[in-house]
Amino acid sequence: MKFNIDNEQISFKEFSEKFPEEASILTEHQDLEANFMITDCKLALAYGEFNPIFIDIINTLKKHEVFFFKNSLYKDPLARAIGLKKGKPKPVILDATAGMMGDSLQIYAYGVEKLICCERNPLAGTLIQNSVKNSGLDIEFYFGSALDMDSRKNIEIIYFDPMYQEKNIKTAPKKEMAIFRNIVGVDEDALENAKKLRELALERLVIKRPNKAKPLIENPSHTIKGKSTSYDVYLKF
Repeated sequence: MKFNIDNEQISFKEFSEKFPEEASILTEHQDLEANFMITDCKLALAYGEFNPIFIDIINTLKKHEVFFFKNSLYKDPLARAIGLKKGKPKPVILDATAGMMGDSLQIYAYGVEKLICCERNPLAGTLIQNSVKNSGLDIEFYFGSALDMDSRKNIEIIYFDPMYQEKNIKTAPKKEMAIFRNIVGVDEDALENAKKLRELALERLVIKRPNKAKPLIENPSHTIKGKSTSYDVYLKF
């Protein structure tokens, strides 16, 4: 693992002094092949043949704000899946697989009561920790499995987007997703974790799947379909 400031490599100790929270995530994973690029207080990850990537929370939220100014969020497939309705109080939501925060930030833009993000991959977790800290926004981040969170018993809605094996790819994935797939790989324990998360959610579990994929857990309460993505909803009765 490497850390670079202005093309000059620094040690992990020097990195830890500048980024203590991020370093605490990486302490036990220093053998991973990764190159963090440091600009002021921001981290970007250079991985393999790809250009460095980072999580731009503020600008991403601005794009969502513009979109939902022109379009009703209550018609958005993900918003419908997590149960947002006019006049209904906004819920507390746990994103159990935050990844590069693509869906996390869309959910945050809905104006939910509280958003908690979990990520167990140390490289992605480091980027999330850094971006959340720099944003100054009220987003709670937990590094590790959502099943190990101390406050997991008080979550109304859990959102779960496991990394699946892609088939018949017709177009190249976005750069961030391509890197993330290379880093994380397939979630082999997705079904086991989904079943446990279903029991923890007070109101519902929402599982994101490709449109042509079978439900991860059989017999969802209902399914909300988007252009290429489905959201299987499992309600607690």
